[in-house]
Amino acid sequence: MASWLPETLFEIVGQGPAPSKDYYQLLITRSQIIFRWWKISLRSEFRSAKPGETKETHEDFLENSHLQVQVALIFGARILDYVFNLCEGKFDYLERLSDKLLIKIICYLDLEDIARLAQTSSRFAKGFSVTALAVLDHCPTKCFILKYRKSSSSVVLYKTIDACL
Repeated sequence: MASWLPETLFEIVGQGPAPSKDYYQLLITRSQIIFRWWKISLRSEFRSAKPGETKETHEDFLENSHLQVQVALIFGARILDYVFNLCEGKFDYLERLSDKLLIKIICYLDLEDIARLAQTSSRFAKGFSVTALAVLDHCPTKCFILKYRKSSSSVVLYKTIDACL
């Protein structure tokens, strides 16, 4: 089932914790983890510093506590947990579905389940994070127009249409 996953599973970039200005990239592919860094400094002893790169297999990363600490310090504990899950083969398939396919699946859910999905998934939370309307217009039997209330972090029904065009 993982064969339809893209080669790059996850990528994040960021700056090191203050006062560092160093720049980091973490790239997770199907077979390895690539950790890159760029030293940013005005000090003369670091001017000739070249970018660095470490490549490890998923299994090696799970045993490399030094690299795990680096990832946690730079990107946070939540990212480290997510990387652990990817290395252990726990993929978030729902997050990777195309919008068109996802909308077809959502059409079969009740409104309460759609609201719960929006609260539990970062992809759906982003989709509803603006007060703009999200129209699910590919349903064969029904359409919902949902609004996200930022103040209460809840998704509410704005309008229901019996059949979509």
